[in-house]
Amino acid sequence: MVVIVVDSMTGLGKKFALKLGYEVFDIASYQFQNHHQILLITRSINFGEIPETTQKFLEKNAPSVIATAVGGNRTWGKNFGAAGDKIKLIHQIPLIVKFEGIGFPHEVQAVKSWLEEFEKGSSL
Repeated sequence: MVVIVVDSMTGLGKKFALKLGYEVFDIASYQFQNHHQILLITRSINFGEIPETTQKFLEKNAPSVIATAVGGNRTWGKNFGAAGDKIKLIHQIPLIVKFEGIGFPHEVQAVKSWLEEFEKGSSL
């Protein structure tokens, strides 16, 4: 069962998550369930760093995280969504998309399409 766990400071990440059509949990209150496969939606801080809340979550739950989507602001240039690149490198977790604000339609669709393909493959 795919669920979405969100680490959002401003609420924009949660708004993005709600567009995907899956059950959404806040990272601070999420209670791990063995049958959950997690899409982690997070953000970058300090111009490209992984938030501490996301790091702690990944220390416990990385094996169940199937992918990430990372929100940010494109004015950060090369550091836009850089936390996703770092998570991919450190934890070997795919980065689906870096999105801005609540996500443009093509960014939301990219995640929906990725999840559809994932679910097709995991049901084989």
